[in-house]
Amino acid sequence: MEYPIANPLKQDVETGKLNRRQILQALGVTGAAAFATIALPKNTLFAADAAAEGKSFPVTTVNHLALGVADYARSRDWYVDLFNMRLVWDDGKQCAVEFGSKTAPNGLYIRPITPGSGNSDMPGVGHIAFGVSDFMSKKAGMKAEMERRDLTNIRPDGEHGFIANDPSGYMLNPWVPLKDPAMYPGAGGTCDDASSAKCKDGFSAGAKNLSEAPKPSGKGFTALYYSYVVLNVPQAQLAKEREFYSGMYGMKVIYEKMDGPNPEVFLKFGQNTLYLRNTANPNDKPYCNQYAFAVENYDPAKVKAELERRGLKPQPDAKTGWIVKDPDGLSIGIAGS
Repeated sequence: MEYPIANPLKQDVETGKLNRRQILQALGVTGAAAFATIALPKNTLFAADAAAEGKSFPVTTVNHLALGVADYARSRDWYVDLFNMRLVWDDGKQCAVEFGSKTAPNGLYIRPITPGSGNSDMPGVGHIAFGVSDFMSKKAGMKAEMERRDLTNIRPDGEHGFIANDPSGYMLNPWVPLKDPAMYPGAGGTCDDASSAKCKDGFSAGAKNLSEAPKPSGKGFTALYYSYVVLNVPQAQLAKEREFYSGMYGMKVIYEKMDGPNPEVFLKFGQNTLYLRNTANPNDKPYCNQYAFAVENYDPAKVKAELERRGLKPQPDAKTGWIVKDPDGLSIGIAGS
Protein backbone atom coordinates (compact mmCIF):
# COMPACT_ATOMS: atom_id res chain seq x y z
CA MET A 1 0.00 0.00 0.00
CA GLU A 2 1.19 3.53 -0.79
CA TYR A 3 0.33 6.46 1.49
CA PRO A 4 -0.22 9.70 -0.48
CA ILE A 5 1.09 12.84 1.16
CA ALA A 6 -1.37 15.72 1.42
CA ASN A 7 -0.20 19.07 0.03
CA PRO A 8 0.54 20.80 3.41
CA LEU A 9 2.51 17.79 4.61
CA LYS A 10 4.26 17.55 1.26
CA GLN A 11 5.42 21.16 1.64
CA ASP A 12 6.75 20.50 5.12
CA VAL A 13 8.58 17.41 3.86
CA GLU A 14 10.16 19.34 1.01
CA THR A 15 11.30 22.18 3.25
CA GLY A 16 12.62 19.84 5.93
CA LYS A 17 10.25 21.10 8.65
CA LEU A 18 9.18 17.56 9.58
CA ASN A 19 11.47 14.83 10.80
CA ARG A 20 11.01 11.12 10.12
CA ARG A 21 8.90 10.38 13.21
CA GLN A 22 6.63 13.39 12.60
CA ILE A 23 6.05 12.34 8.99
CA LEU A 24 5.04 8.86 10.07
CA GLN A 25 2.72 10.17 12.78
CA ALA A 26 1.06 12.47 10.26
CA LEU A 27 0.50 9.52 7.97
CA GLY A 28 -1.00 7.47 10.78
CA VAL A 29 1.83 4.95 10.90
CA THR A 30 4.84 4.73 13.18
CA GLY A 31 8.21 3.09 13.37
CA ALA A 32 11.04 2.16 11.08
CA ALA A 33 9.31 -0.85 9.55
CA ALA A 34 6.52 1.37 8.22
CA PHE A 35 8.97 3.10 5.88
CA ALA A 36 9.14 -0.10 3.88
CA THR A 37 5.59 0.63 2.65
CA ILE A 38 5.72 4.38 2.07
CA ALA A 39 6.23 5.80 -1.43
CA LEU A 40 7.36 9.41 -1.14
CA PRO A 41 7.24 11.86 -4.06
CA LYS A 42 10.27 11.84 -6.30
CA ASN A 43 10.84 15.57 -5.89
CA THR A 44 11.25 15.42 -2.09
CA LEU A 45 14.49 15.35 -0.18
CA PHE A 46 14.04 11.58 0.18
CA ALA A 47 14.16 10.86 -3.53
CA ALA A 48 17.12 9.30 -5.33
CA ASP A 49 17.65 8.66 -8.98
CA ALA A 50 19.65 5.71 -10.27
CA ALA A 51 23.17 6.37 -11.42
CA ALA A 52 23.27 8.30 -14.68
CA GLU A 53 26.07 6.10 -15.91
CA GLY A 54 26.39 2.35 -16.04
CA LYS A 55 23.77 -0.36 -15.93
CA SER A 56 21.29 -1.40 -13.26
CA PHE A 57 20.64 -5.01 -12.26
CA PRO A 58 17.64 -4.84 -9.91
CA VAL A 59 17.66 -7.24 -6.98
CA THR A 60 14.44 -8.81 -5.74
CA THR A 61 15.27 -10.84 -2.62
CA VAL A 62 17.73 -11.39 0.18
CA ASN A 63 18.73 -14.85 -0.97
CA HIS A 64 20.62 -15.32 2.28
CA LEU A 65 22.63 -13.71 5.04
CA ALA A 66 25.89 -15.51 5.84
CA LEU A 67 25.64 -15.65 9.63
CA GLY A 68 28.71 -16.49 11.73
CA VAL A 69 27.85 -17.90 15.17
CA ALA A 70 29.48 -19.55 18.17
CA ASP A 71 27.37 -22.74 18.02
CA TYR A 72 25.75 -23.44 14.67
CA ALA A 73 23.35 -26.13 15.98
CA ARG A 74 22.13 -23.88 18.80
CA SER A 75 21.48 -21.01 16.38
CA ARG A 76 19.90 -23.34 13.80
CA ASP A 77 17.40 -24.64 16.34
CA TRP A 78 16.65 -21.14 17.65
CA TYR A 79 15.79 -19.74 14.19
CA VAL A 80 13.96 -22.86 13.03
CA ASP A 81 11.76 -22.99 16.12
CA LEU A 82 11.11 -19.28 16.68
CA PHE A 83 10.48 -18.44 13.01
CA ASN A 84 9.31 -21.78 11.60
CA MET A 85 12.15 -21.81 9.07
CA ARG A 86 12.77 -24.69 6.68
CA LEU A 87 16.05 -26.54 7.10
CA VAL A 88 17.26 -27.24 3.56
CA TRP A 89 20.92 -28.21 4.04
CA ASP A 90 22.98 -29.41 7.00
CA ASP A 91 26.23 -31.37 6.95
CA GLY A 92 26.69 -31.45 10.72
CA LYS A 93 29.03 -28.44 10.66
CA GLN A 94 26.96 -25.70 9.04
CA CYS A 95 23.50 -25.33 7.57
CA ALA A 96 21.11 -23.37 5.38
CA VAL A 97 17.56 -22.41 6.34
CA GLU A 98 14.90 -20.72 4.24
CA PHE A 99 11.58 -18.97 4.75
CA GLY A 100 8.87 -17.32 2.71
CA SER A 101 8.56 -18.24 -0.97
CA LYS A 102 9.78 -21.71 -1.89
CA THR A 103 10.84 -20.61 -5.37
CA ALA A 104 12.52 -17.31 -4.45
CA PRO A 105 13.23 -17.70 -0.73
CA ASN A 106 14.89 -15.51 1.83
CA GLY A 107 17.39 -17.46 3.91
CA LEU A 108 20.27 -17.78 6.33
CA TYR A 109 23.54 -19.65 5.96
CA ILE A 110 24.56 -20.45 9.53
CA ARG A 111 28.25 -21.22 10.05
CA PRO A 112 30.60 -21.39 13.05
CA ILE A 113 32.94 -18.44 13.55
CA THR A 114 36.68 -18.98 13.37
CA PRO A 115 38.45 -17.81 16.55
CA GLY A 116 41.67 -15.88 16.02
CA SER A 117 40.95 -14.88 12.43
CA GLY A 118 40.15 -11.19 12.88
CA ASN A 119 36.60 -9.93 12.38
CA SER A 120 35.34 -13.44 11.63
CA ASP A 121 35.81 -14.42 15.28
CA MET A 122 32.88 -12.14 16.19
CA PRO A 123 29.26 -13.19 15.56
CA GLY A 124 27.63 -11.30 12.73
CA VAL A 125 26.71 -11.31 9.06
CA GLY A 126 29.76 -11.90 6.87
CA HIS A 127 27.98 -11.07 3.63
CA ILE A 128 24.55 -10.35 2.18
CA ALA A 129 23.48 -12.37 -0.86
CA PHE A 130 20.97 -10.47 -2.99
CA GLY A 131 18.74 -12.32 -5.44
CA VAL A 132 18.93 -11.25 -9.08
CA SER A 133 16.38 -12.59 -11.57
CA ASP A 134 17.73 -14.25 -14.73
CA PHE A 135 21.21 -14.14 -13.27
CA MET A 136 22.95 -16.23 -15.91
CA SER A 137 21.81 -13.98 -18.76
CA LYS A 138 23.10 -10.93 -16.84
CA LYS A 139 26.30 -12.47 -15.50
CA ALA A 140 28.72 -10.93 -18.00
CA GLY A 141 27.07 -7.52 -17.80
CA MET A 142 27.18 -7.55 -14.00
CA LYS A 143 30.87 -8.35 -13.99
CA ALA A 144 31.54 -5.54 -16.47
CA GLU A 145 29.58 -3.07 -14.33
CA MET A 146 31.45 -4.13 -11.18
CA GLU A 147 34.72 -3.53 -12.97
CA ARG A 148 33.53 -0.16 -14.32
CA ARG A 149 32.73 0.85 -10.75
CA ASP A 150 36.21 -0.23 -9.61
CA LEU A 151 34.85 -2.62 -7.00
CA THR A 152 37.44 -4.74 -5.25
CA ASN A 153 37.68 -8.48 -4.68
CA ILE A 154 35.53 -9.36 -7.71
CA ARG A 155 35.40 -13.11 -8.20
CA PRO A 156 32.96 -15.89 -9.11
CA ASP A 157 31.14 -17.65 -6.30
CA GLY A 158 30.54 -20.95 -8.01
CA GLU A 159 28.93 -20.97 -11.42
CA HIS A 160 25.83 -19.05 -10.33
CA GLY A 161 27.14 -16.11 -8.36
CA PHE A 162 29.63 -13.30 -7.90
CA ILE A 163 31.33 -11.91 -4.84
CA ALA A 164 32.65 -8.36 -4.67
CA ASN A 165 33.19 -5.70 -2.04
CA ASP A 166 30.78 -2.79 -2.05
CA PRO A 167 32.21 0.78 -2.03
CA SER A 168 32.67 0.72 1.77
CA GLY A 169 34.54 -2.60 1.62
CA TYR A 170 31.69 -4.83 2.78
CA MET A 171 31.53 -8.14 0.94
CA LEU A 172 28.26 -8.68 -0.88
CA ASN A 173 27.07 -11.45 -3.11
CA PRO A 174 24.75 -11.06 -6.12
CA TRP A 175 22.85 -14.31 -6.42
CA VAL A 176 19.96 -16.05 -8.18
CA PRO A 177 16.58 -15.79 -6.48
CA LEU A 178 15.48 -19.26 -7.53
CA LYS A 179 16.35 -22.34 -5.53
CA ASP A 180 19.61 -23.71 -6.87
CA PRO A 181 20.76 -27.21 -5.81
CA ALA A 182 24.29 -26.28 -6.83
CA MET A 183 24.61 -23.82 -3.96
CA TYR A 184 24.95 -24.46 -0.25
CA PRO A 185 27.22 -23.09 2.51
CA GLY A 186 30.80 -23.37 1.35
CA ALA A 187 29.86 -24.41 -2.19
CA GLY A 188 31.54 -21.51 -3.98
CA GLY A 189 34.97 -23.11 -4.05
CA THR A 190 33.71 -26.44 -5.34
CA CYS A 191 30.91 -25.49 -7.73
CA ASP A 192 32.63 -23.86 -10.69
CA ASP A 193 30.58 -26.35 -12.68
CA ALA A 194 27.13 -26.68 -11.09
CA SER A 195 26.48 -29.96 -12.91
CA SER A 196 29.72 -31.61 -11.76
CA ALA A 197 29.67 -34.71 -9.58
CA LYS A 198 31.71 -32.87 -6.94
CA CYS A 199 29.11 -30.13 -6.65
CA LYS A 200 26.17 -32.53 -6.64
CA ASP A 201 27.85 -34.71 -4.02
CA GLY A 202 28.44 -31.67 -1.82
CA PHE A 203 24.79 -30.74 -1.94
CA SER A 204 23.71 -34.31 -1.32
CA ALA A 205 25.96 -34.55 1.75
CA GLY A 206 23.95 -31.83 3.47
CA ALA A 207 20.53 -32.93 2.26
CA LYS A 208 20.44 -36.61 3.15
CA ASN A 209 19.92 -36.35 6.92
CA LEU A 210 17.46 -33.46 7.15
CA SER A 211 14.69 -35.66 8.52
CA GLU A 212 16.73 -36.19 11.69
CA ALA A 213 17.01 -32.47 12.49
CA PRO A 214 14.81 -30.87 15.19
CA LYS A 215 11.45 -29.57 13.97
CA PRO A 216 9.64 -26.35 14.96
CA SER A 217 7.48 -26.70 18.07
CA GLY A 218 4.61 -24.87 16.40
CA LYS A 219 4.53 -22.21 19.12
CA GLY A 220 6.64 -19.67 17.27
CA PHE A 221 5.97 -17.43 14.27
CA THR A 222 6.16 -17.94 10.52
CA ALA A 223 8.76 -15.63 8.94
CA LEU A 224 7.79 -14.38 5.49
CA TYR A 225 10.73 -12.19 4.46
CA TYR A 226 13.34 -9.81 5.88
CA SER A 227 11.49 -6.72 7.04
CA TYR A 228 14.86 -4.98 7.06
CA VAL A 229 18.60 -5.63 7.13
CA VAL A 230 20.88 -3.00 8.68
CA LEU A 231 24.29 -2.38 7.09
CA ASN A 232 26.51 -0.02 9.08
CA VAL A 233 29.06 1.85 6.96
CA PRO A 234 31.52 4.73 7.50
CA GLN A 235 29.77 8.09 7.27
CA ALA A 236 32.20 9.24 4.61
CA GLN A 237 31.06 6.33 2.42
CA LEU A 238 27.31 6.72 2.94
CA ALA A 239 26.65 8.72 -0.24
CA LYS A 240 28.61 6.22 -2.35
CA GLU A 241 26.75 3.33 -0.73
CA ARG A 242 23.42 5.00 -1.43
CA GLU A 243 24.29 5.50 -5.10
CA PHE A 244 25.67 1.97 -5.46
CA TYR A 245 22.64 0.16 -4.06
CA SER A 246 20.14 2.42 -5.83
CA GLY A 247 22.15 2.56 -9.04
CA MET A 248 23.60 -0.86 -9.74
CA TYR A 249 21.12 -2.85 -7.67
CA GLY A 250 18.04 -0.83 -8.56
CA MET A 251 16.85 -0.28 -4.98
CA LYS A 252 14.39 2.55 -4.37
CA VAL A 253 15.39 5.19 -1.84
CA ILE A 254 12.40 5.74 0.47
CA TYR A 255 14.11 7.85 3.14
CA GLU A 256 17.43 9.56 3.62
CA LYS A 257 19.07 11.86 6.12
CA MET A 258 22.62 12.61 5.10
CA ASP A 259 23.47 15.30 7.68
CA GLY A 260 23.65 15.31 11.46
CA PRO A 261 25.07 12.83 13.96
CA ASN A 262 23.04 9.82 12.80
CA PRO A 263 22.83 9.80 8.99
CA GLU A 264 20.88 6.96 7.38
CA VAL A 265 19.31 5.80 4.13
CA PHE A 266 16.45 3.32 3.69
CA LEU A 267 16.19 1.45 0.38
CA LYS A 268 13.36 -0.83 -0.75
CA PHE A 269 13.68 -3.85 -3.06
CA GLY A 270 11.03 -6.51 -3.53
CA GLN A 271 9.52 -7.05 -0.08
CA ASN A 272 12.80 -6.30 1.67
CA THR A 273 14.38 -3.10 2.99
CA LEU A 274 18.07 -2.27 3.39
CA TYR A 275 19.01 0.31 6.03
CA LEU A 276 22.35 2.05 5.55
CA ARG A 277 23.50 3.61 8.81
CA ASN A 278 26.60 5.25 10.20
CA THR A 279 29.00 2.71 11.68
CA ALA A 280 29.82 2.84 15.39
CA ASN A 281 32.93 0.78 14.73
CA PRO A 282 36.02 2.73 15.88
CA ASN A 283 37.95 1.32 12.91
CA ASP A 284 35.24 2.49 10.49
CA LYS A 285 34.78 -1.01 9.12
CA PRO A 286 31.34 -1.89 7.74
CA TYR A 287 29.35 -4.54 9.59
CA CYS A 288 25.90 -6.09 9.88
CA ASN A 289 24.53 -7.39 13.19
CA GLN A 290 20.85 -6.44 13.04
CA TYR A 291 17.94 -7.56 10.88
CA ALA A 292 14.21 -8.15 11.25
CA PHE A 293 11.63 -10.64 10.05
CA ALA A 294 8.11 -9.88 8.89
CA VAL A 295 5.92 -12.64 10.31
CA GLU A 296 2.54 -14.03 9.35
CA ASN A 297 -0.58 -12.90 11.23
CA TYR A 298 1.39 -10.47 13.36
CA ASP A 299 -0.28 -9.51 16.63
CA PRO A 300 1.95 -7.29 18.82
CA ALA A 301 0.50 -8.48 22.14
CA LYS A 302 0.63 -12.18 21.24
CA VAL A 303 4.15 -11.85 19.85
CA LYS A 304 5.33 -10.10 23.01
CA ALA A 305 3.72 -12.76 25.21
CA GLU A 306 5.40 -15.60 23.34
CA LEU A 307 8.78 -13.88 23.38
CA GLU A 308 8.46 -13.32 27.13
CA ARG A 309 7.43 -16.95 27.63
CA ARG A 310 10.72 -17.89 25.98
CA GLY A 311 12.65 -15.52 28.24
CA LEU A 312 13.75 -13.31 25.35
CA LYS A 313 12.97 -9.92 26.98
CA PRO A 314 11.44 -8.12 23.96
CA GLN A 315 12.12 -4.42 23.57
CA PRO A 316 9.99 -2.09 21.40
CA ASP A 317 11.18 -1.50 17.84
CA ALA A 318 9.55 1.94 17.55
CA LYS A 319 5.82 1.07 17.68
CA THR A 320 5.69 -1.47 14.91
CA GLY A 321 7.45 -4.47 16.37
CA TRP A 322 9.79 -6.00 18.92
CA ILE A 323 13.53 -6.61 19.15
CA VAL A 324 15.16 -9.53 20.91
CA LYS A 325 18.68 -10.91 21.10
CA ASP A 326 19.53 -14.14 19.32
CA PRO A 327 21.84 -16.70 20.96
CA ASP A 328 24.91 -14.68 19.92
CA GLY A 329 23.57 -11.30 21.01
CA LEU A 330 22.55 -9.99 17.57
CA SER A 331 19.51 -7.70 17.45
CA ILE A 332 16.61 -9.47 15.77
CA GLY A 333 13.36 -7.66 14.98
CA ILE A 334 9.88 -9.14 14.65
CA ALA A 335 7.22 -7.12 12.83
CA GLY A 336 4.10 -7.42 10.69
CA SER A 337 4.10 -7.89 6.94
